[in-house]
Amino acid sequence: MDSHSSGSTSPPAIAERRMPATEVRAGLVLVAGLGHPVAGDYVAFVGQGARDEAVLLGDDPSHMAREWLRTVPEVPTVSNRGDALMIFIGPHVSEARRRELADLAELARRWSIGFVGIVGSFRVHLDDPAAEEAERFAFALFDNAVPGARVVVFRPGHLIGPQSAMGRALGWLAPLWPLIAPRLATCVLPPSELFDAIESERLEAGWPRVEAVAGRVLRRDRRAFTLLGVNTSWRDLLRRHRSGSLGQVVVSVAATILSWLLVGQLITLIVSSLARHWPAVRQLDVSVIRPRSFRELLALCHAGNIERVRVVGYNNGVNHFGHRYPGKTIVSTVRCRRTVLVRAGAGRLKADCGATVHDAMACLADGGEELHVVPNYSYVALGTAFFVPIHGSAVDYATVADTITRVVLYDPEHDRIVSAAREDRDFAENVYNLASSAVVLRLYLRARPRSRYDVRRETVSDATAADLLAALRDAEAGNVEIRQGHAASRTVTVARYYPDLDDLTGRALELPRDALGRLWDRLEENPITSYLMHALSRRVAWHTELFFTPEEFETFWSTHVPIPLRKIQLRYIRRDGLPHSPFRDEDRVSADLFLFRWDKKRFDAYTAGTLPNVRYNPGKHSN
Repeated sequence: MDSHSSGSTSPPAIAERRMPATEVRAGLVLVAGLGHPVAGDYVAFVGQGARDEAVLLGDDPSHMAREWLRTVPEVPTVSNRGDALMIFIGPHVSEARRRELADLAELARRWSIGFVGIVGSFRVHLDDPAAEEAERFAFALFDNAVPGARVVVFRPGHLIGPQSAMGRALGWLAPLWPLIAPRLATCVLPPSELFDAIESERLEAGWPRVEAVAGRVLRRDRRAFTLLGVNTSWRDLLRRHRSGSLGQVVVSVAATILSWLLVGQLITLIVSSLARHWPAVRQLDVSVIRPRSFRELLALCHAGNIERVRVVGYNNGVNHFGHRYPGKTIVSTVRCRRTVLVRAGAGRLKADCGATVHDAMACLADGGEELHVVPNYSYVALGTAFFVPIHGSAVDYATVADTITRVVLYDPEHDRIVSAAREDRDFAENVYNLASSAVVLRLYLRARPRSRYDVRRETVSDATAADLLAALRDAEAGNVEIRQGHAASRTVTVARYYPDLDDLTGRALELPRDALGRLWDRLEENPITSYLMHALSRRVAWHTELFFTPEEFETFWSTHVPIPLRKIQLRYIRRDGLPHSPFRDEDRVSADLFLFRWDKKRFDAYTAGTLPNVRYNPGKHSN
């Protein structure tokens, strides 16, 4: 049998492959392509090994299944146990295909198949109801038919290979590449990567795994693997598939001329608009995936896919600071909050990773409590605060991470879920560690009774570094912030926030943050003003945050006047001793800086020459 052929298996071949039940052996992989062109490639891939043999059931797998069922007894035994059944269902299943799947499920039951692999589509993650229903139907069918089998779903991105429909389509459309804007991208995967993942799971022994983690026994329930592949622009994909023929060159020239007339931009706008309303089009414009549950998040973040994604929270790094991750798909956790925030007792809060500071404040307010740390801008995910120093409203707890008492993480490298208290090693090794591959699932944070704050502001002229350090170290205030409007200004404003005072003077605040922070939140609540705010920041502004030692701060304050800094905001952060923390070894002064992008080179030259060892906040640093 030609394993690369996409044609059906002939009846004589069926007769040749038919065997008594007692001859069925482990190592036989039945492959139902259901019209999927790469199924034959998978058969050839399995056949390259010395141990196993694969058989392609052909274009009518249910007919072949019925033929084979005649040779199989009603009650399976160890001697007639087959090895695996692989089914390529794609993103949708017709009624006719459902009947074929039912026949295949009966074959799997009779032969007591040990492993059933279902190849679906990554469109499940794009809110495509057809893809979701196809996967749900196939999984339930085989999970019920063969209770002892391991049923695993694989969700590949667009498969591009010699036999794939996508590969052929790219060859036809290649000369039109000039008409596609670079921002229109999707996920593409070589079939060999999918086959490697299938074989890794099919040959794995000892499932399900049971492990002891942090004193508790957790069962690994891994039943879905998404394999996105590289996030690639359609423009690059088409360009790679050019043949160089005279006809394609002529078409490319015409497409280039049309692109000058903005036809390409119009095509991109149409595709992006249709993708919002038509699920089938969403696969053409994939840059961000927003999983709806932890189960879906874990399917995207396993060891075989974690290098192809960047897990984020509210996505401010991309939207506001312009961070870019070439070749990776952004996975935002903002929808992983079906429980949103659940009260876990007085003085504690349990929150899913995608819940924002804003969500936390709203939940706690109903119980008369608040967070210890409230940043000026509250549309930031709590999961992000585990990896990035986010601060703004406390002295006792300078950052949100300071208030986290326990975290639940998924470790893709060892395929385990870890529940770690603050004193545990897993907590210390991952907090503030941007090199960690761990994914935050849930956090537990300290809360406190809700307060009102009296803000006392004073304007100080010609303040020295020693004066500012003394103000920042004020132990009686709940929070101290110092602002300088621009580097050349001779004055600074010192704001001290005092909670729970009896002699409030009418200036009491619900939250210890300034008017600018309240404005940012108001802008974020409206989609139009939110887009304008972030777009303006990416194109005009440049933000950074430096963490000075007291000595470095004295140097900065005595030398920063000539630098075109448009805003300086100072806070004080105490040493925490955590191995990956910017303030692990000593107290530091946080300096939140704003300047225009055209002044960045001058600022870079200044820091390189004057403060070569200063630490940056990597999560609050514009690209």
